[in-house]
Formats: sequence, structure tokens, C-alpha cells
Amino acid sequence: MAGKRVNLSDLASEPALPEARKPAITETTPRTARVQQVAANPLNTRDLNADRAKIESIAESLKTHGQLQPCAVVSREAFLRIYPEHETVIGSAVWVQVTGGRRRAAALLVDQPTLEIIVKNNLADSREAWVSATAAENLDRENLDPIEEARAVQLLVQECGTAKAAAVRLSRTPPWVTQRLNLLKLAPEVQSLLRAGEVPLRDVRDLHQVPPETQFEELQQRRQRLEHELTAVNQIVDSDGTPPATSTGGESKRGMTPRRSPAASAIRRLGGTPEKIAESLRTELTQEDLQTLIDLLRSQPTGLTE
Repeated sequence: MAGKRVNLSDLASEPALPEARKPAITETTPRTARVQQVAANPLNTRDLNADRAKIESIAESLKTHGQLQPCAVVSREAFLRIYPEHETVIGSAVWVQVTGGRRRAAALLVDQPTLEIIVKNNLADSREAWVSATAAENLDRENLDPIEEARAVQLLVQECGTAKAAAVRLSRTPPWVTQRLNLLKLAPEVQSLLRAGEVPLRDVRDLHQVPPETQFEELQQRRQRLEHELTAVNQIVDSDGTPPATSTGGESKRGMTPRRSPAASAIRRLGGTPEKIAESLRTELTQEDLQTLIDLLRSQPTGLTE
């Protein structure tokens, strides 16, 4: 049976998708690719399955506004040159995603046929360069839990050879890298609490020093002790919210030895010195929050003169 006749002149005037063009090493102008031709990054430590709400939000944005930012990719050839063992995983895809994993997942969710991509084959110059780019992308994004961060850091340390080299790649301090690696020594149930946000990072920073089988019990005991300390502090605070006045002998008006204020207790838990406090805050706050804190401290009068 004869098929439908095709006008070759019509095909010639139809713009080709990037799969039909030779990929450049690095491009500055985005191009369009079929979603199915962009493979997910096999070394991405972000758990996209646990990020469903965010992906659905991005999907709604895609339907309303379209794709506002292209995904960085490398060509299939560039990726397989450094990771030939992942050929089966990426299948027949022409491109491998470096950034924009959630945008790709959102496009698949709403059956969007194409993605805006930008080719950056230089990100696949080496395994170290690839893992570094992937880690930097994840660590700079929101909603990446500490365990996902730790896995990204661990992968980069393996490729760089040392924690110090990985720290340089990430523009972080070696202690920060070490702290993230220590999180992977935590018992699974403790990691789950940390990922769910039920336990702050500061409460488990040194818990890796405890045997895994007793970490959960130790964590519970620490939290109970902290609750008792906070209760004791609250009990000696006046009803108007101010600490009790002290006599010249250093005792409170209730005849008790004055306790530290909540702020002083927090400073002590953070390390007590500016250097240790700064390092503790770096592990808890995003870069944006740290900059906001710096700006606030600089803008508030301290009563000191330069």
C-alpha cells in the first residue's frame, strides 16, 4: 500500500533539532532538544523521588510561563569518554544533563516535548570536573538535605583524592567537608531524622564518634538534657520576659545563682569563639542567609567605635 507522499521541500525548511547538528564543545546560546534525548545525570545525589512537591511546582510554572532557564548538558560522546560504565544507564540519549534535573523531571511530568539546553562539554573534561560541577549545582540549590549534600561531597572527595582538594573545588573549608563526610557515619535512623528536618545539624555534628548502635539513644538523651536546660532557664525568667535582677553579690532576687541567658547558652553551644561560631553557622545557613546575617550585624549599632 502506498504511503502518504512527503514534500521534500517542506522538510528542508523545517528547523532541525540539535540532535541533527554536531555538538559544540561549549556554547553560549541555548538550543532545543527532545526531552527523551536528554538523559538524567547518573551521578546526581539529589533524591528526585523525595522532591515531588517541588517538581510539581516547577511543572505548573512550565505550563504557565514556559522554561525560563536552560539546562546545562554535555554530549553523549563527552560523557561516555569519562564514564563509559554508564552507557547502559543513559541508553540512546544524545545529551546528558548536568544541571536542571528537576526541570527535566517536571517536563516529563507534564509531557512537555522539548527542553531548552545549553551545551557545556568542558564540564566533562574529567571525572573531577564533572562531579565538581554536579556538586556545586546541588549545594547552591535549595531543599538539598544534609545527607544528599554529604553524598555529593563524598563523591567529589573520591574523585579529587583528598578532602582538602574537594574543599578547594567547592570553595568551602576542609572542616566543612569533614563534617559532611561524618554525617555518612550516622546510623540510618539518625540520618532519616536529619533528612526530615526533625533534628538540627548541630545536634548530630559529633554523633559519629558514638558507636552506630547507640547513636539514636545518645541523641534522645541529648535532646532531653537540652529540654531540661531550657526549662530551667525559662523558670528563672520574669513574667515580663526579662531575666531576674541580680544583687551585688551575684545572686538573683530569688536567691538563686544567675543562669546564662538563652543567647549566651547558644553562643556556648556554637563554640564560644568567633571562629567556631562562624564555622558552626556555615554548616547551618545558606550562603544567602549568611550574607543577610553579615549585613544585619554590620548595620546594627554595637556601641563600639572603630
